Amino acid sequence: MSEFETRRRKVFDQMKDNSVAIFFSGVSKIASEDECMPFVVNNNFFYLTNIKQEHSALLLIKGIGERRTYLFIDPYSELKEKWTGKRLTSDKAQALSDIKNIYTTDNFETMLSLALAEENNQYGKIDCIYLDQGSPEQKLKDDFFMKDLVMKLTLDYTGKEIVDIYPIMRDLRMVKSSAEIDNLVKAIDKTNKGIINMLNKLTPGMYEYQLADIFEMYGRQLDRSSLAFSTIVAAGKNATCLHYPTQDDTVKENELILFDLGYNHEGYSADISRTFPVNGKFEGLQKTVYEAVLACNKAVIEMAKPGLTIKDLQDFATEFLRKECIRLGLMEASDDIRNYYYHNVSHHLGLDTHDISDRSKPLEKGNVITVEPGLYFAKYGIGVRIEDDVLITLDGAVALSKNIAKEVYEIENLMKNRG
Repeated sequence: MSEFETRRRKVFDQMKDNSVAIFFSGVSKIASEDECMPFVVNNNFFYLTNIKQEHSALLLIKGIGERRTYLFIDPYSELKEKWTGKRLTSDKAQALSDIKNIYTTDNFETMLSLALAEENNQYGKIDCIYLDQGSPEQKLKDDFFMKDLVMKLTLDYTGKEIVDIYPIMRDLRMVKSSAEIDNLVKAIDKTNKGIINMLNKLTPGMYEYQLADIFEMYGRQLDRSSLAFSTIVAAGKNATCLHYPTQDDTVKENELILFDLGYNHEGYSADISRTFPVNGKFEGLQKTVYEAVLACNKAVIEMAKPGLTIKDLQDFATEFLRKECIRLGLMEASDDIRNYYYHNVSHHLGLDTHDISDRSKPLEKGNVITVEPGLYFAKYGIGVRIEDDVLITLDGAVALSKNIAKEVYEIENLMKNRG
């Protein structure tokens, strides 16, 4: 079976007998007047279909002794193609998804009604309807959202159970296949190239936003890579704001500069943070803080393994940084480390940068998580975060981003030998 057939089979395996599951790609939301927001596909739909086109739907039917899969796409419209470009043909949709039963969206409601019919139903009596309710505000068509569909089906089919399939999708997406890991590695490797290209152009006096623009443009020139998320470039004191938004300060020679960034590959997101000295050399307090964070980053990666939870990693990182800050004289024993380290050390990574997950669930082989400790001292104008993307293996963890410089000597050599 193909990658996407395998994923759908796993969903079928989790579904009750005599049930259907419905997924939608979604449609664009209105930004203002007649302007729409850029369309972003529902990633649970994409995960099962490899289709990113809006106004598409997937119907899975688990009937008596059989499983049927139907994909619905927009019918051909000469007018729409004149305005918004080519739409998927049935042949193209089948090639992308490995789904043989392709219909147009104007057939969806009829097909669903036939599947849910009480009499003369070729699938037997369907008792359960699975809906992807993780995003109740997901827009399905004009003025009609997922929450509206839940209500409509509840009223129209009073004898049938309505079940949220989001937990099933969450648990499946938490464990990455080899194909998914390969996509993540490619996203990370491209991100490394983007970082090096940006550093080659880094000079004191530049604006932060200019560096963000350089990173974004490089990805487009490389292979039209989209961003995994909005690039964060924060110099000096600005790095003490985790999601620093404005990027309108100049970069000064004696500051550290923090980057939190990543490209996307085939839908999969890299998420990397690195902190560099603008003048090319770590000195004094900057080096002290940086090495404390680096030691924590490496210790958490060394610790991570199946059976631990993200909370275990967070508790370890918090205590590690607390002890380091006291030892180095960066805080008093009576101080609260949360004044200087005020975020989590990890989250799951995948199709979403903060991928869907159950943070209380023990880690297992195939999980991909971030490891991103940091220390932030506004009074010194120093913020440091070092973030790697890490694969949980059978008995430990491997940093997929190991080729991105983070050791002091690696960074200083990289900065010294910039092209």
